[in-house]
Amino acid sequence: MIDDPVFSVTETGISAPSYEEIYEYLKGRMRNIFGDDINLDADTQDGQMVGIVAAAISDVNAQAIAVYNAYNPTTAKGVALDSAVKVNGITRQAASHSQVDLRIVGQAGTHIVDGVALDEAENKWNLPTDVVVPPAGEITVTAIAAEEGDIRAPAGTVNRIGTPTLGWQTVENIIAAEPGAPVQTDLELRVQQSKSTALPSVSLWEGIIGSLLTTVGVRRVSGIKNDGDTPTAEGVPGHSIAMIVDGGEVADIAKTIFLKKGEGVGTYGSTSYNYLDTYGFPNTIKFSRPTVVPAYCRLTISPAADYLSSAEDEIKARIVAYINSLDIGESVNIARVLASAVKTDAGIVDERFSVEAITLGRSATAQTAASLAIAWNEAVSCAPENVTVEVQT
Repeated sequence: MIDDPVFSVTETGISAPSYEEIYEYLKGRMRNIFGDDINLDADTQDGQMVGIVAAAISDVNAQAIAVYNAYNPTTAKGVALDSAVKVNGITRQAASHSQVDLRIVGQAGTHIVDGVALDEAENKWNLPTDVVVPPAGEITVTAIAAEEGDIRAPAGTVNRIGTPTLGWQTVENIIAAEPGAPVQTDLELRVQQSKSTALPSVSLWEGIIGSLLTTVGVRRVSGIKNDGDTPTAEGVPGHSIAMIVDGGEVADIAKTIFLKKGEGVGTYGSTSYNYLDTYGFPNTIKFSRPTVVPAYCRLTISPAADYLSSAEDEIKARIVAYINSLDIGESVNIARVLASAVKTDAGIVDERFSVEAITLGRSATAQTAASLAIAWNEAVSCAPENVTVEVQT
C-alpha cells in the first residue's frame, strides 16, 4: 500500500499513484478509524464516498502532472506547447496560403503596386505590395494565393498579368507552386523546436539550417556545403553553399542566408535575390526550391474474411502520410512503405489483409519492386490517387 495518495516531485521528475492505489489507501485509512468490520464494498454508501474522494485526488494528481509537463516542449500540448517553444523564438505555424516564385520581366524602374498574377485556372496570386523592376529588367518575387488552402500551379501556368501596369511585360512561374499547409500539429512543432536548438551552435552550417527552419513559412531545408576548391559532383562551386528550401518567401530566405553564412562564402542555386545590407550594398543570394517528384505505389493484397472496401482508403492514407513526411533528398524506402501500409496509427498490424506485392515509381506505368531514389535537391510528394490497391479475389 502507498504511503501518500498525493503526487510528488523529485529529482527524477513527477509521479503519482494510480486511482486503484489511492482507493485502497483510503479504504485502509477508513478501517484504521472505524475498524476492520466496516463494509466498504462498492455498492455501499461508505464505499461510494471513498470512491468519490479517490477519484477527486486522482484527478488533481493528473492535472498536476499535466501542468508539470506543460513546461517541457517534449510533453507539452496545445497552447502550453505554444508557450514552451517561445523560449526558442519560434511560434506555431498557422494555416497558410499556397505560394509561388514568379519571374517578373519589365522596364527598369517600373513600380508594380499591389500586383496580381493569374494562373490558367483563374486563381489569383498576390505579389508583394510594391515590386520595383531592377536595372537588369527582371526580378524574382514570391506571390501568395488569394485563397487559403492547397492551390496547385504547375510550372509555367501562372503566366498572366491580372493588374495591367505600364512597364510590366510578362510574368511566369519557373517552378511549381508550394501548396498551402494546415495548422502545424504538436508533433511538427516539437520537431521544429528540436531543430531550432542548432541556432547557437558552433557550426555555421547547423546555424544556417536552424535559422532557415525557423523562418516563417519554411517547412523543410536541405543543402550541400563545399569547403573545397573544385565543384562537387552536384555542381556546387568551391567555397559555396547550396541551400534547398521548401516554403517561405524569397526575400526572407535570402536575408537569413546572408546573415548566417560566413564571409567569403558563395551561394549557389536556381533562385536569385538581390539583398541590400544595412549600408545599402547589394548582395546576390542564391538558393533553390526542391524539385517535386511524384511518387506512385501499387499494392497487391489478399483480403481476409473481415476485409471491407473502406480499408483501401485507410491503406492509401497511411502510405501517403509516410511518403509526404520525408525530408528533401530522402529516398522512399520500399520496406518502410510496406510497414506503413500494414500498420495502423497505433502501431498494430492490420490483419484484415496480407500484402502479396508492392512496387514504387515516378509514374503510374513505370514502377519496380525497389526503393525510389531521390536526388539531393528533390522532394517526394504523394497523393491518394497515386496509390493503387489491387485486391486479389
